[in-house]
Formats: sequence, structure tokens, C-alpha cells
Amino acid sequence: MSYIDLGEQDWLLRGWRPWTWKLFISMETGQQLRNDVGPVPASVPGTIQEGLLNAGLLEDWYVGMNSLACEWVEHRHWELTTEFPDCPIEDARKVVLSAAGLDYSGWVLVDGREVASFSGVLKPQRFDISEHVSDGRGHRLSIVFDQPPNEQGQIGFTSQSRYFKPRHNYGWDWCPRFVPIGVWGSLSILTDLDAEIELLKVRTELEEDLSAGTLRATLSYDPAGGQEGLSVRLRLMDGDSELAARETPLDLGQTEIIAEGLQVQPWWPNGEGPQKTYQALVQVRNAAGQVLWSRQRTVGFKHIKWLPCEGSAPDALPWLCQVNGRPIFLQGVNWSPIRINPADMPDEEYDRRIDLYKDMGCNIFRVWGGAYLETEVFYELCDQAGILVWQEFPLSSSGIDNWPPEDPDVIAELVHIAKTYIQRRSHHPSLLMWCGGNELLGGADGSKLGMAVPAPPDHPCFVALRKLVEDEDPGRRFQHTSPSGPRAHGTPPEWGQGVHHEVHGPWGFDGDMDAFKEYWRGDDALFRAEVGVPGACDTDLIKRYCPNGAWWPPDNPTWAHSCLWWIMWDRLHHLAKMPPEEGLRAYVTQTQQEQSEGYGFAARMCKQRFPRCGGFIIWHGHDCFPCPVNNSVIDFEGNPKPGYFALKEVFTQGHSD
Repeated sequence: MSYIDLGEQDWLLRGWRPWTWKLFISMETGQQLRNDVGPVPASVPGTIQEGLLNAGLLEDWYVGMNSLACEWVEHRHWELTTEFPDCPIEDARKVVLSAAGLDYSGWVLVDGREVASFSGVLKPQRFDISEHVSDGRGHRLSIVFDQPPNEQGQIGFTSQSRYFKPRHNYGWDWCPRFVPIGVWGSLSILTDLDAEIELLKVRTELEEDLSAGTLRATLSYDPAGGQEGLSVRLRLMDGDSELAARETPLDLGQTEIIAEGLQVQPWWPNGEGPQKTYQALVQVRNAAGQVLWSRQRTVGFKHIKWLPCEGSAPDALPWLCQVNGRPIFLQGVNWSPIRINPADMPDEEYDRRIDLYKDMGCNIFRVWGGAYLETEVFYELCDQAGILVWQEFPLSSSGIDNWPPEDPDVIAELVHIAKTYIQRRSHHPSLLMWCGGNELLGGADGSKLGMAVPAPPDHPCFVALRKLVEDEDPGRRFQHTSPSGPRAHGTPPEWGQGVHHEVHGPWGFDGDMDAFKEYWRGDDALFRAEVGVPGACDTDLIKRYCPNGAWWPPDNPTWAHSCLWWIMWDRLHHLAKMPPEEGLRAYVTQTQQEQSEGYGFAARMCKQRFPRCGGFIIWHGHDCFPCPVNNSVIDFEGNPKPGYFALKEVFTQGHSD
């Protein structure tokens, strides 16, 4: 057996006071120490919190202020354990424990003995455990999670970023603090060739005249002895039909195999044409032609060229996206996590959201840099929906200091994480570009403090990331940060001066719709990558998640817990004079109408300026927490707000399919 899916195993969860599991025998009494939580059943993948919730040891953190009662979980060591009474592994050349993501740091134990340590959730982990499990006997496998790092939430110092654990989980303006611990994605045991070979990346290219495509695959081979005379075969499949095949010897270390001159159909964004995809099949064969190892990736072929917006300043970056020879207005949403505990979320939630966005007319998602690399399922669905992905690396603003880190060791770790991003997702036709991070800014006076001017492209962090993209994914755009300058935000006194290139904001609404519309009539930005207008979700959802009468009035701790920035109570407090039911309905109706009118008008003004303006992206699409009011147009349960339909009316104008 060369592959064991550990998600199919039974797991038990135990909670320990830190380090107690390691001492195990009390020095004071000589008695065996025991865990103080559990054991309870647990799922892999999944969070520790979900296991405790299912065991009745935590309340639903999405209700009211229950998330506050989850924070004690961060102050334990947590052990996940599974047993192999009849071990299926015997006489394997090599055995690897492979983890897509372990959140955040800790130790791997076999039969109570530490055999490896790990750190960092945003990169996959592989541990050679050959000498510990290849004897044919039963074994106990444990993963012990340390206390999560003291990462920064929304407010802090970007230059001091060290851990690259998704920061929104430490508290943002659209979700409270909830710090997941546990296993993200697949966890498996690999043996022999599965343990010795990795498919590092698959990439495609399409000629500018759309006449021919190129397919590339890169493998690594690190054998533990044995097989010789192996070859790697690259096949491009269209259903059951083989369009092309190439073969080359499999070398030690890395092997690249290339198929050129491929007669393929282009992949088009939503509303522009069909989303044609193929399957790249990578196989390792012996001298007799027997397939010993194989992997498959969804691929597509498109040609991207970035052009200057019409009338843009000579120093402006190109923000007009040409896909397969056709300039396209990029319209969509900033993509934030669907749940604050995504490791526990069923894939169906991706289907629901992305179907809504496709129907809305979106052709781009900007995956925000304060979160993580979105999943393979997300990218597969974007491939099918024709939604381009602007994927950011894990850096974001912090309010006090928004400057990228300059420590060489920190930059090296960031580059390592970014390299795994590229290797895992570069094959997807939906992937449009890479970005160094969200709102990495400095002061108007040239200082490292402030939020007026984007950090420069020659910052050492950006230089390292740009070189990585050029080396690992040549041909794809690298954008050093968003916004990208020379101004971070669009301001009316500077209209017409050519300084508003790719900008963020405004967010919020001061109640003066005439002034709001006047702002957008004067806008001259080349690209709008973040625009926000808050609007409440429906009354039933607010009541469901704000128990014990906390649903009205909004100036209470339950509302502040999740959406303090967006309540707008300073201008709507007069609604408190109404009876509660009537006041809540009036609040929902007014803010939803404002959001609908505001988003619809702003999007229309930008799209009418195309090709002087290259795109419009709202902040943000959907809620990951049941916020009573937020800038999202899809609520926590996946229900569209009126603002969704206002944007749909603008976005679907001119669709060709």
C-alpha cells in the first residue's frame, strides 16, 4: 500500500496543560499525569475547536459573543492520536507523513516518541518516518499542537510580521478573535514512489495569436534506493482523448518535461466565452512501460497582456487586462474566507458562493493577503466559473505600521511560503496574478509610518518576491502591493492630476448620497481594487445570531463584537426611538437601500469609463461571521442582499454568453 488517507482513521483529542504531555510522570508524586480535557472523538482534517464543540465542551462561536468563551483553547497543548493495531506498512523503502497544513506548530510522535517538529500553517509539511513504522507492527501516531503564536490582528505593526498565520483570526473589522488549531486539508502516509516523487508544478502558456499552447511539468525524485531506468510521461487529455504525449528520463533531483505546439482552445473569463479546460496527466513508468506513479491536474490555456489604460499617466502601471486579445473590464469582489474555521467547512459552501458570483457577472476575485492560499477546490470552481484569481501572498496592513518586514530571515520565510503557493496553484487557468500583499503603505512624507503612499517596488521584500515569481512562474504578473500608487486612495482635490492609479476606498457611507455620487462622477482612478458600502443583513438572521434581545438597538456589546466599524449609529441612532421590531426593520431597510444604490452607482461610473478604468472590485463579497451589518453583499448564510442585485445589473451588461 503506497497511500493511506489518515482522514479515514479514528482520532481522539486530548488537551494538556502546556508541556504536561512531555513530562508525563509527576516529579512530585511519582504518579502518571493525565490530560485535563478529553479524550473526545475528533476529525481530520478539522480544528480542535470543532472537536470540542461536537463533544459539548464549547458553545457555537457564531452565536452572540460565544467566541469569547473559546479563547481558553489557545492556552493548551492539544494532542490528536490514532492507532494502527495492524500496521499496513512493512518493508517500505521510504515512508513519509504528508500534511497539507498543520496549524500552527508542534510535534509528531510515534508510539510516544518525538520524531519530528513543525511550524507554519501556510506551507505543506513532509516528515520521513521510515525508521519508526516500517517493521510491520502496530503503531500509535500523535500530533501535538503547541499554543498558537501571538500573531497580530487588524491593528499592529506589519513590519513585525513573523508567523504568517492568517491574521483575520486574531480579530478584524468583520470578524472577532477566533484562533484555529488543527489539521488543514489532507493528511496521509506515503510510501515508496509516492514518498519519493513530488509533482512540484504544472504550467501552461498560449501564444499571443492563440495558435499553439505549451504545457510544462516539473517533478522531484529523491529515491531511497531501488528503481532505475524510470521515465516520466506527460499527457494532455481532453476527456478520454489524448491530444499530446511527451516522455523523458526521470532524473535524480528535478526533471522538467515540456510539450509544445499544442492545438488547444483558449479559456475565457465569465461572460466572454467558454471555460475550456484539459487534464494534464503526469506518469512515471518503468522500462516495460508499466505506470508506477501518476498525478493529474486541471489546466487551461489563456494569453494575458496588460495594457495602459486610455489617457493614463506615462509612469502608471498598465491596468487594462487583455485576455486572448480582448480587453476586458475586471469586475468582482475581494474574496475573504467563507468561515473563520475553514478547515471544518464542507466544500459545498464554495459551490454556493461561487455559483452566486458567477451569476452576478463577476470575472475576478482578489484573494486578500491577510488570509491564506485558497484551496484546490476553490481554484477548480473558479476554473469552471471563468473567474480570474488575483492571489496575494500573506502580508497585510496593520493600521499603526503598514510597512513590509525587512528582516532577511523573515523575508526568506515569506519567499519559501510564496514558492509553495506557486507550486500548488500555478496550473490553474483561473490564476491571473500574484501580489505581495494588501495595503503595504507608508507616509506621504516618505516615512515608514502612515497610510498615504504604497511602499515602493524596490523594497527588499518585494524584490525577493518578484524574483521568485519571475523564476517560478514566468509570464504571470507580480504586483508588489495593492494599492500600488502613487496614491493609496482617491481624493477629489487631486482629480485630473494623474496620481490615482490603482487605489482603495472609500469605505463606509456618511448618509449624503448626493455627495457620494458627486465623488464617483469625478473619479479618475485607473483601477478600483477595494470599494465598500455597508448594509445590514436581513432581520431574521440578525435575531438568530444576536440572542437574548441583543438584536436591538445596535449600540450594544454583541453588535460591537463583530461589526463595530460599520454600525453607523452616529447618524441612525434616532431609530432607537421606535419600537424594537419597527426600529430594526427600518435600520435594515435603510442601510440595504443605501448599499444597493451606492454600490450600483459606483460600479456603473467606473465601468462607463472603460477603457480609461480597468476594473472595479468591492470590499468584500461575503461574511465569514454573522455580522449584523457589513460591506458584504452575501450574508453569513449565503443569502444575497439587495446590493448583490444592483451589482449584478451592472456586471452582466455586455455579457456574450
